[in-house]
Amino acid sequence: MPVYTPPLIHSGANAATLLKELTGSILAVTMELPWQLLQRQLSWRPAQVHFVANMDLETVENLHESLPPFDVIVGIGGGSCCDTAKYLAWRRNARMVLVPTIISVDAPLTNTIAVRVDGKVRYVGDIFPMEIIVDHTLIRQAPPELNRAGACDIASIHTALYDWRLAHRKTGEPFDADIATLAADCLRELDEAAAEIYNVTPRGIDLLVDLFRREVEFCARLGSSRPEEGSEHIVAYHLEHLTRRHFLHGDLVGLGIYTMARLQDNEPNYALDLIHRCGLRFAVADATLEEIGQCLRRLRRFKDEAGLFYSVVDVKEVDEGLVQDILQTLRRFR
Repeated sequence: MPVYTPPLIHSGANAATLLKELTGSILAVTMELPWQLLQRQLSWRPAQVHFVANMDLETVENLHESLPPFDVIVGIGGGSCCDTAKYLAWRRNARMVLVPTIISVDAPLTNTIAVRVDGKVRYVGDIFPMEIIVDHTLIRQAPPELNRAGACDIASIHTALYDWRLAHRKTGEPFDADIATLAADCLRELDEAAAEIYNVTPRGIDLLVDLFRREVEFCARLGSSRPEEGSEHIVAYHLEHLTRRHFLHGDLVGLGIYTMARLQDNEPNYALDLIHRCGLRFAVADATLEEIGQCLRRLRRFKDEAGLFYSVVDVKEVDEGLVQDILQTLRRFR
């Protein structure tokens, strides 16, 4: 893993005008909607524009093999656009600038790239973003629920720290109390600023990006995502694998935070309150209740088959009574 260096973050209204200062041959990777939004705000024409289709490993590797040379790659959009830019910059050792148009995930700050192989998430690559443009004007044009979704990768600290401590007690997995404290501090600050996150204020945007930066830094120091990735992410990975459909990451992790806080008996009412105040759509209306029920019932089997980390799923059964109670709660919020 490369040594972590904090990225240079340019933040503010219309910050994307800095793109005009880039020189050399520039490749932009984006999708139709974020590209249209940027063009309405800024007249900027890179040498090449590629529209992202998906994050299948075969797709991004074919891009690396087929795209012509470039000096700078600019990722404009959400997680898939930023991860595609990261993949190409990693494979070609190129300068990279990321312009997130929503803050629905922490991908613009992480060093790994989430690709999919046979419908399962796999993390590849090793490249820390060095330049990020956080344009408040651009980000606030996205539907508010997409930006609120980014809170999931900080709110998940609530259940992830429980699982990490459990793994330490049960298996002897190394545990770093100082890093756990840093993670808990991030969770507390998210809690205190939940209204700013919900309303997608400039302060809320900047705080969430800074929380992502800090989370990425202490995970890099640790060498794993344990402080923020626990059984709640297993729920997210399983529902996508089970349905073979893509969902908003914040919706899935929100569901995971609530359901695993219930399984952990880890302040589930607090978890649900935080989810609501941040605006995470934890009921995942795009999935059927039957699919969610299947996801929870088969969680241990999926975890074992996928070779995922130790968590509450290893020591507690998701029994039918809990499944039905959770589904009842989800019905109320749909």
